[in-house]
Amino acid sequence: MLYFLENNNLKIAINTHGAELSSIFNKKENKEMLWQGDSAFWGRRSPVLFPVVGKYRNGKTTYNEKEYALGQHGFARDSEFTLVEETESKLSFDLTSNNDTLTKYPFNFRLTCSFELKGDTIIVGWRVENTDDKTIHFSIGAHPAFYCKKGETVLTMNGENLKYNLINSDGLYTTPKYDVDSSLVLHDSVFDNDALIIENSGVNEISLVDDKKFLTVKFQTKVFGIWSPAKKNAPFVCIEPWYGRCDAEDFNGDITEREYGNSLNVGETWYKEYEIIIHE
Repeated sequence: MLYFLENNNLKIAINTHGAELSSIFNKKENKEMLWQGDSAFWGRRSPVLFPVVGKYRNGKTTYNEKEYALGQHGFARDSEFTLVEETESKLSFDLTSNNDTLTKYPFNFRLTCSFELKGDTIIVGWRVENTDDKTIHFSIGAHPAFYCKKGETVLTMNGENLKYNLINSDGLYTTPKYDVDSSLVLHDSVFDNDALIIENSGVNEISLVDDKKFLTVKFQTKVFGIWSPAKKNAPFVCIEPWYGRCDAEDFNGDITEREYGNSLNVGETWYKEYEIIIHE
């Protein structure tokens, strides 16, 4: 089911399936800004990645010596959320652990995804609550796809001397680092080897520019990805702030040792947010 928020600048839609941001309509430009999904390229729009970002090595992790299998990016994006808050400017949706999630992920939790509209800015919030009787461990990330013209759009990052890593054919992090310019022309060939993963760079603002700057994503994560489907000339790019990352190709730890992972003690809550700003 779709829910909407609207002001003089924007109209946005959120789907209860996955608590997925499904539309960002720029009313002043009369233009949709968020990729609308097409399986020929990529069928999603802006999934939330929880409780894992990327892939586990060999598709599984361990906790207390028991194995848990879970696919890429976790189960939240394919789960039905419940509306728990609705105001003129804000919507919030909940997902709670259940018998099915516990077969894939060994912790009880409550995940709340919120969407607040302020002028030309969308504030996306994630609140994770530990409802278990033990410490829980999780990753979470964003995957919004924005329309852009390949070969004409420039992606700019507020950093210098930047480097990126790649993932291998199994979707796992590789250690070689490569230079990337802070002003990157989005030719389709940029993504020939899949996503660019940038870590500990200090970058917290990424913008898309054609004849003018038209969109900015602001965040505070230590790691983020930039992605578009390889060799498809897809008319979008994903800007992905992550509190977590896929396993490295040589990773041998359990769920408590995953890089950039997060933990919560009994009864604790965790909250982070990022912003999408649409420019005139």
